[in-house]
Amino acid sequence: MSDRVHFIPVGFDFDRLIRPISKGEMEADRVVLLTHKGEPDDDPTDRAAQLAKNMTGKLERTFELIDIEVEIEAVNLEEMYEYETLYPKAHDYILEEIKKGNEVYVNISSMPRTVSFAFATAADSLIAEKQEEFEDIRDHVHTYYVAPKEYLVLEMLDVLEDAAEAFDELKEYEDLRVHQHYEAITDILDRVDESGVTEGAREDLDGDGHMFVEFPSSPGSNVKEFEEHVLRFLKGKGTFESTSELAEALAEENGEEYGESFRSRVQYNVSNLDTKGYVTRRDSGNRHETELSTMGRMWVETH
Repeated sequence: MSDRVHFIPVGFDFDRLIRPISKGEMEADRVVLLTHKGEPDDDPTDRAAQLAKNMTGKLERTFELIDIEVEIEAVNLEEMYEYETLYPKAHDYILEEIKKGNEVYVNISSMPRTVSFAFATAADSLIAEKQEEFEDIRDHVHTYYVAPKEYLVLEMLDVLEDAAEAFDELKEYEDLRVHQHYEAITDILDRVDESGVTEGAREDLDGDGHMFVEFPSSPGSNVKEFEEHVLRFLKGKGTFESTSELAEALAEENGEEYGESFRSRVQYNVSNLDTKGYVTRRDSGNRHETELSTMGRMWVETH
C-alpha cells in the first residue's frame, strides 16, 4: 500500500503547515519537515533560524500526537539560498517517493521561499519528464499553498501603537526607562511605516554578488539521446561563442568528423534544447553564444 507523503519546508508558521492535515482536509501517512541544520547564534538571521527551529519542534510533536510519522531533513543555513544545491536534493527526494509508488504533496506556504520553490519546481519538472515512465504521475504529485487567516504582525503593530501612546503619556514622570521604551517602539513603528514588514535586501544572496535568486521555469519536455549528450558535454565548459565552435569541440570529443552535416545536427538539437529551457542562446552578431541554463545545469546534476 502506498504512503501519502508531505514535504513541508518550515519557516515561521505553524497552522498553515499542519491544519489541512490535522483537520482532515488532506490525508497524510508521513510528513518530511525541511528545516535548517546547526545551532542558531545571536544575530538577526540566526534568531530567525531559532524561531524556525521552535516551529519544527512543535510541528514534530503535534504530528506525532495525531499518529503521523515524522521525518526531519536538515539543510545547512548557508545552502538555504543556493537554488542549484536545493533543487537536485528536492528532485531526488520526490523521485525516490514516486519510485516507491507513494503519493507526494509539497506544501509551499512557508519560508524560506527558495526551499519551497525548489521543491515546487522539482515536482513540476518530474511530472513533465516522467509521464512515460509513470503514466499517472499527475495524479500522484501535488503542490499546494495554505493562506493565513490572520497576519499577527498587523495585530502586533496595533499593540505597539497603543504602547507608544501610553509611554508618551508617561514621559512626564522622568523615568528613563519610559523614554527608552518609547523611543524603541516609535522607532520600529516608523521603520515599518517606511519599509513595510521587512527592511533592506540581503546582498550576495547567491554567492555571485546578486541580491536575488532566479527561479528557472520547468523544462518543456523529455530530453532525447543526442540532446542529453550535448547537455553533458556543456557541463562545466562555460559559454561557446558560436554553434560552429560548439559543434567542432563536440565532434572532437566524440571522435567524429566535423562537417556541415554534424554542425547542422548540433544546431538543430541545441535549438530544441533552447526551446525546452535547458540551454541559453544569445545573439552575438551573426553567431549564437550557447551555454547551459540554470535548469540545464540542474538537469545534468539530477540525471
